[in-house]
Amino acid sequence: MLMLSVTVLIAAIVSTYAGGFTGGAEKSPQSSIKASPNLLQHRIYFEHNGGDSFMLSSVQVVLREHDNKTALSLIDAKSSRVQNFTEVGIKDLNTDTTIQAGDTFYVESVDWDTDDSWMKFGNLNLTQDKKISWLLVDKGTGKTISTGSFYL
Repeated sequence: MLMLSVTVLIAAIVSTYAGGFTGGAEKSPQSSIKASPNLLQHRIYFEHNGGDSFMLSSVQVVLREHDNKTALSLIDAKSSRVQNFTEVGIKDLNTDTTIQAGDTFYVESVDWDTDDSWMKFGNLNLTQDKKISWLLVDKGTGKTISTGSFYL
């Protein structure tokens, strides 16, 4: 009887200790996002179609073509990586804002050529008829909020 009591006590202590690890885990937002490039405006638009809201400063957009990829965020705005990273309709560009269902934000290329159909984001050149995969990642947790692909 004493052995059974000790076993139950040890199991309770281990269960309580292990349960403490899962209770403090951060939850990342989950959202339905649609991306659509616009070569004439040198932008990729991201439309929030539902799910959790998020701060623009807390996410990064990862663009990938085969083995080439680049990660863009609000702090990259007005740099050699991205011209603008902002919500549509915001007059003060590159400011932090909450993106929720119905909102659209965009990243704008630092270099482009409409005639030759390409845009450049960081070290990644997006050219016409190429499949581009994208991820919207929560910077705090490193988890994916939404993912998809498009053709330029």
